[in-house]
Amino acid sequence: MLRKKRAVRGLLGVGLLLVISWGVFAAEVLPDVIVFYREGCDDCRQMDDLLEELHELYPGVLVAHIEEQEPGAADLMWSLSTKYGIFPSKFPVIFVGNQGLVGSGRDKELLLRSTIRDCVFNGCDSPMAVLNQKPLSIVTLAAILVGVLLLAIWFL
Repeated sequence: MLRKKRAVRGLLGVGLLLVISWGVFAAEVLPDVIVFYREGCDDCRQMDDLLEELHELYPGVLVAHIEEQEPGAADLMWSLSTKYGIFPSKFPVIFVGNQGLVGSGRDKELLLRSTIRDCVFNGCDSPMAVLNQKPLSIVTLAAILVGVLLLAIWFL
């Protein structure tokens, strides 16, 4: 009987752990804009000035700056570039909403402004969302928890 109680507690613990871990994963804050830059890059400074201006207008926009030499930066930049269909031939490389931008210039500035504005007013996924698997839906988690509870009842 003691074994059955331990098994039930273990199964309930696993179910609870799944629900808690889903909540923590779902609450993870992902950046709205990802900027890959190179130290001493004039184009990077120009676009960063624009991003600061946009951040003043839209303070809720979360921008992640990643220097090209940081560990894993190149792999992440190339993975995102593949998903966005761009070739990162110079810096900065910026990902926001469904846009990937390379370099600077008036056309890039206008596109960055309009894309961020669109994300602020209409919402958009983080660039990291194109790389990550979506977390389990609440329906799937509920089904797992019900299954765990049914197993627990079965062993009683």
